[in-house]
This record gives sequence, structure tokens and C-alpha cells, in this order.
Amino acid sequence: MSGLDEALARGQGLQPLKRTNNMANTALILHQYDISPFSQKAQKMMGLKGLSWQSVEMPMIAPKPDVEALTGGYRGTPVLQIGRDVFIDNWMIARALDEFDSNGPAINAQGGLREAALYAWGERLFTPLLHAALAAYQSEWDADFLADRKQVFPDVDFDALEVSDPDRRSQVRAYLGTVESQLGLGQDFLGGVQADGWDIHVWGMVWMIHSALPALMPIVETFPRLVEWYERMSALGTGIRVDADIEIAWEALKEGPARSLPKTSAQEPLAQWVGEAVDISAGSADRGSASGRLLAVDQEQVVLGVEPISGESAQVWFPRFGYHLQQPA
Repeated sequence: MSGLDEALARGQGLQPLKRTNNMANTALILHQYDISPFSQKAQKMMGLKGLSWQSVEMPMIAPKPDVEALTGGYRGTPVLQIGRDVFIDNWMIARALDEFDSNGPAINAQGGLREAALYAWGERLFTPLLHAALAAYQSEWDADFLADRKQVFPDVDFDALEVSDPDRRSQVRAYLGTVESQLGLGQDFLGGVQADGWDIHVWGMVWMIHSALPALMPIVETFPRLVEWYERMSALGTGIRVDADIEIAWEALKEGPARSLPKTSAQEPLAQWVGEAVDISAGSADRGSASGRLLAVDQEQVVLGVEPISGESAQVWFPRFGYHLQQPA
């Protein structure tokens, strides 16, 4: 029985193997590159919880053969690996870390619907910041990097971007103004006395301005509570980081446990596809399409079985929100 078939058999309850709900002794491996605001968010999650983790650097542009093998074809950043489980998107990474460290501060402390709304809010703020970054730096990029970004963001008209766009600046000011108003309620963090995922999503976007968009810093500096909050968030750090190479990922696949799978309800429209080959991709950007066997799906997550290296299976966890499944032609 191949590793992939073995994973599928476990998912169907036919052959339970090395499964556990306690992953506390399993290493956290973050596949990422540092200049991504999305990677910075994941690192800040580690800092909030005070976790130790290993960083495996992925290339900034395609091809990304190692991470694509690990995920079944997805190449976005960051990707979290815990043993045989691979988590895509910060939505799933936050959930995985809260389960991994249930005694520490909760990342998803606001409840499911509110977390989804806050996640969507952060994505909306990313759009004008992305356009500002593309306008400011595309003339400095080499041909390969520019071609990659055009592939990742196919809906952006690169030729129409203006370095100084008053409407874009106004959008950024409006978004940051809502943060300033929330902080005006007399609390250190957006949700109260303790930082959580709400703060992290917003902090990642403000980090992007601090790090790469100096032309927008005067907007940030008009909001004094935002400036103080950003400093408090930055002081949380990023946990204890150890840089490593891709070999630790393959070792984790060979030796690590696998999480229990969620149940697929009979009322789930995709239940009929469980056990079959599927493709899954993000709707907002081209981060690559992952292919594998559908192991489980519920209202929050989709789990694919893939075989990154011969004979070794992985369970790849995608958010149900914002990702689209189809069966290969």
C-alpha cells in the first residue's frame, strides 16, 4: 500500500495508524520567506504564544519544487508543517497553533464569524498596499521577478499603477482610521487586554507600510494610538526561531504523527468526492493549484492527501473559505 493510499485508508477509518490529537512534542516547521507580510503574521503568532519553531526558507518566485511537493502544488507563503500535517494559509495556521498550544494566548479568540470578518478585512486592506508596493518597486525588479508577480496577481493592471495615487492613500487612511477608533476604546489591543489574531492581521499590514512603503508612513503617524499599539505588537517578538533546511521536512514526514481528520457530514455537498482526486486553488491570487485525494471536508477546512516523497504521505489542510475545489478533467 502506498503512502497516499495509506493516508486515504486512515481517513476512511479502515486502518488507523500513528494518529494523535496531542502534537505538543512535534516540531513546528514554517516554510516561508521573511519579506512577506503573510509570513510576518505567522511569525507574530509564534511570538504571541512564545513558541519555538524552525524556519525553512522557500524561494520568493516559482518554481518552488520543495514546497510544491509538500503541498501537492500550492506555492504560497507561509506553510506550516507539524509532522505529517501541512497547513495552508494563516487562517489554518492560526487554528493549528491554537490546538498545538491550547494553554497559551488564543489566536482565534474572537469566535468563528468575527474571525472570518476580521480576516476578510485584512485582505481588503492588503489590496491598496499591494498596489502601492507594485507601483513603487516594479521598475527595480528583474524580468523573472516581475513575470512571477504578474502571474500571482493576474487581475492587477501593472501598466496602470501610479506611484502617487490619492485614492489609494485615502483608502489606506480610512482603514487605519478604523483601527485608531477601535483603540480609542481605552484598551491596549484591538480586542481588549490581550493581543490575538485580530491584532496580528492588522499588524501585518502596518508592518508592510513600515518595511516597504515609506511614502505611506505619514498617514500612519497621524494616528498616535495606532503608533503606540504597533510598538506593543512588535515587542511581542517572534518566538524562538531556528533556521533549518528542507531535510527536516522530509524527516518529519517519515517520523511524525498525523492529526485526526474531521468528520465529513452526509449533508456536505462535496461528501461524494471524498476518496477521489481533486484540485484546489485560491480564488484571490494564483498561488498554484494543489492536487491530491480528498480526505475530509467540513464547513471550516478541506484536507487533501498527497505523497510529497515516495512512500510518505502528508495531510494538507486548506481553509474552506476562499479556496475552490474541482475534479480534474
